[in-house]
Amino acid sequence: MPDALTAVGAIAAGALICGSLLITGHDRPGLRASRWLVQMGVEFGGATHVDAVRRRLAREVKRAGWNETPERLVTMACAISLCLGVLGAAVSPLVAILGFFAGYVTFAVALKAAVDRRRRRFSAELVPLLELFTLELSGGGSALSALGSVCVQIESEMANDLRRMLIASQVAGSASFEARLIEYADEHEISALSSLATILAASRDYGTAASQGVRALATDLRRAQRRELIAQSRRALNNVLLPAAVAVLLPFLGVLMFPAVSVLQRSLR
Repeated sequence: MPDALTAVGAIAAGALICGSLLITGHDRPGLRASRWLVQMGVEFGGATHVDAVRRRLAREVKRAGWNETPERLVTMACAISLCLGVLGAAVSPLVAILGFFAGYVTFAVALKAAVDRRRRRFSAELVPLLELFTLELSGGGSALSALGSVCVQIESEMANDLRRMLIASQVAGSASFEARLIEYADEHEISALSSLATILAASRDYGTAASQGVRALATDLRRAQRRELIAQSRRALNNVLLPAAVAVLLPFLGVLMFPAVSVLQRSLR
């Protein structure tokens, strides 16, 4: 029994050392989701009417690209939460409560992940679109006609949206393309589209060359993608190190700490 306790103590000491090393070097992407959940809770708590909550949820659903109504999504979330609560009730009341709230949290996290995934896809689609736009501008012609030609050549969701906005802006009495683009950028939280709208507006109002601004914007987006790729590779390395630490480093530290714990145990008798 003392040998078993000594082994457990050695493993626990190794686990503490291993955990401290991982905490200092591991990037936790879940903090971003938890911060978004707190923000959503504050905004929903500040909304005193059901319509305000529905508009907020409808906006998030639209940003995520889901073809569902807010009512159906809320019904699905309630059904999942009730099922988890009923399954947890077979274990204990505490597990039932946790399972009930876990359904809503899972729905919120899935919605946030869909919004972030769609925003990243739009940002990735914007870079080649801007590069082709720069090539079209070098050939002469107006900026809007060059952008329309690029949107016809590219098959992507953002190119289709931009093409629809270009067609809608040509109707007499409707909003300009720049105003529609700024609204689209605010809706999807893509600041590069707002910068593009500013460049196009300056080119239309003051006659400035749009090619230099578009080229600089595409270069900045390429650099941002490179930095994001480096950050993702670092997170992937941390995700590989975590199972390796549990499977290799933890037993090694346990064996390494076993003599020290044995001596400490004998000295305390």
